[in-house]
Formats: sequence, structure tokens, C-alpha cells
Amino acid sequence: MKRLVAAADPVYGDPRSARGKNQMPEASQAEITGAHCPHCHLLVEARATGPWPPAPVRCPHCKLLIGAGRSQAEPSGEPGAKGTAAGIFSRQAKRDDGHVSSSPEHVIEAIRGVAEHVGERPERLLMVDYQQLAAADPRIPPLRDVFAAFGSWKRARRQAAEAVPESR
Repeated sequence: MKRLVAAADPVYGDPRSARGKNQMPEASQAEITGAHCPHCHLLVEARATGPWPPAPVRCPHCKLLIGAGRSQAEPSGEPGAKGTAAGIFSRQAKRDDGHVSSSPEHVIEAIRGVAEHVGERPERLLMVDYQQLAAADPRIPPLRDVFAAFGSWKRARRQAAEAVPESR
């Protein structure tokens, strides 16, 4: 049985290809895309071109290593992907011995603000969405402060939701 190989259409990653092993197809090389962590699925680099990262780097969100060229162009849509990331963030926040600098009131206001920003009610806000904004904005308390003030993400969201007046 013969294997058919199209000589005019080299395969990405094929060592026989003229482009080489780790190069993107030429049409995609100029495209600017976001680079998302393969572990927590959060945006790591907004203006990535080609395979990213060029060398292994630590994700600023989950702190896991992203191998060279292993980022994803889009976050995973698989069920449970954000839950996995939330578990990583929760463990890290609970283990963090850093100085707690936010009051419970500040944490509640931050949860409300982030919820409004992403278009969710505070009781429906995902920890991953909160972390994404907290990593980019130093005015938002880190998850360490949320867990120090309330003990759990659910309790913090519930407290933030209870004090919000119903909008009609």
C-alpha cells in the first residue's frame, strides 16, 4: 500500500518540509493572536505572533511552565477547563503567606466591580475571571486577600451579592 504525499503542500512539523520543524505556516506567521496558557487558559501574551513563547516561561497566573511554542491561540472551551484553573488559584492563594493588605469591604467592592466589568452578577462571577483582572490591575486585591477575608471564594461572592441592591 502506497502512501500519498502532496509535495506542494508541506506539513507543519514535517522534518522533510522546507519550512523546518518549529515554524508556523507562512500565512499564519504575520497574524497577531493572543497566547493563552495551556494550563489555566488565561491570556498570557496579547500580541503573540507565530508559536509562542519562543523559550519556556512561567505563566503569571498559575505559575506553571509553558513550554516553547506550547501556548494556545484561544482559551479552551472544554467543560471544566476554568474549574481546573480555579483549583490551581485557590491552592496558591491559601498557601500564600504574603501580607494581607485589603479589608473585607475593599474585597467586596472589588468583586462587585469585576463582576460589573465582565457583565455578571457578583454571585455568578468566576474566580478565573477575577484573577485575570486582578493580575493586570494592582488596585484589585489578590486572591490571597479574598481568602484571608472570607475563607472561600463562594463565601466572598455571596457577601458581595448580599449587599448589592437589586437593579430593575
